[in-house]
Amino acid sequence: MPEPAKPPEQPVEDDGLLFGCLLNGDGTAKLVGWSEVESWQESKAPLWVHLDRDSPRVQRWLRDKSGLTGATVEALLAEETRPRVFRGKRGFVTILRGVNTNPDADPEDMVAMRMWSDGQRVITIRQKRLMTPRDILAQLLETENGPKNASEVYERLIHRITERMAVIIASFDARLDDIEESLDLSQATKLRRQLSELRHETAILRRYITPQKEALNSLLIEPPDWFEDESRLRLRETTDRLLRYVEEIESARERAMVIKDDIANQLAEATNKTLYSLAIISGIFLPLAFLTGLLGINIGGMPGVENQSSFWIFCGAMVVLLGVELVIFKRLKWF
Repeated sequence: MPEPAKPPEQPVEDDGLLFGCLLNGDGTAKLVGWSEVESWQESKAPLWVHLDRDSPRVQRWLRDKSGLTGATVEALLAEETRPRVFRGKRGFVTILRGVNTNPDADPEDMVAMRMWSDGQRVITIRQKRLMTPRDILAQLLETENGPKNASEVYERLIHRITERMAVIIASFDARLDDIEESLDLSQATKLRRQLSELRHETAILRRYITPQKEALNSLLIEPPDWFEDESRLRLRETTDRLLRYVEEIESARERAMVIKDDIANQLAEATNKTLYSLAIISGIFLPLAFLTGLLGINIGGMPGVENQSSFWIFCGAMVVLLGVELVIFKRLKWF
């Protein structure tokens, strides 16, 4: 009987080194630890390391042993980052944002991924857990269909972090469809709150995705020398997809505003109908109330006080007056 397939090796986190691997050039990789990372030389296979920004050892290695310039290290370790791309003295830096898929986290709370490469090494750094690097590592270790060199690692990371946005952006249209289908004025407050939350989420995503689009455009216009032609073509597709995401976010924001205005208009129309009905009722009973108030004063000289039939005569006159009012309102088309 054939032996069962050996499960793929899994990375073990070690003092800030989340994982490190040497690319074999055939879509697979070999996991390495700190000793191999620190002793790596350009004559060896391309190296990819994924690091924890908050680790003191990682910070020391970046500043003292990585060979990166001080400006590049400061950019990679910055507390607050916005999407951008710039060419350093010894490599290329790309800082992007990805959706937050961590438990009990809001996806719109974008997580930064910082990347550097010189065509031989790829260094990725995260502050919060981000699944994108693990997805690419799984391609190398499990499916054995991963990137073959540093250029492909760099491009696939950008592609995957963009691809993961699709689910949350598609959810905007689904949520708006649900709101439109359940449009009920009795739940107007709840629906308007949902629309406000959705617009807030789209505003946060737009805040990061728009500069991210500009960053990828600049990378596409002036790619590093070590970027391969195939990687450039895939990067162009990724940039186009990100542009569509920006357009879909804008469309969702506008659609949410239209629905919110529609709810407001329906509420205003319902209020106006109620006020109109009250005005008609007030117009009908105003003359009757005037007459009853006038004849209800308790002073001498009131007509019909001595006549036992005067009350019923007055009631009949009120009914006739009510009929006359209804005819007049009908001719005026007030109802």
